[in-house]
Amino acid sequence: MKKVLFSLLTFVSLVAGVTFANAAKNANDNFTVRFRENTLVVASTQMQEARIYSMDGKLLRKESGNYAEFELTPGTYRLYAKVGNGMERRRIELH
Repeated sequence: MKKVLFSLLTFVSLVAGVTFANAAKNANDNFTVRFRENTLVVASTQMQEARIYSMDGKLLRKESGNYAEFELTPGTYRLYAKVGNGMERRRIELH
């Protein structure tokens, strides 16, 4: 009886772990943020717009579409991107 209960508990744990991993993977599958020299490149097939803010909350630039480039100077910024039905947020530090 203990073996059956332990096996059942192990199976349920594995299934739940796989389900949570897939949900986390699918949340931002197509969203990429990378640097090319001093340019921040944001891309996603489901992105509608991307905005870059200073740490003071001042909107520096807004781009529409599924691809955006932001030329930045050294400092700290906030990136907001509307992807699908959600909002992706990133803190960007450029040294």
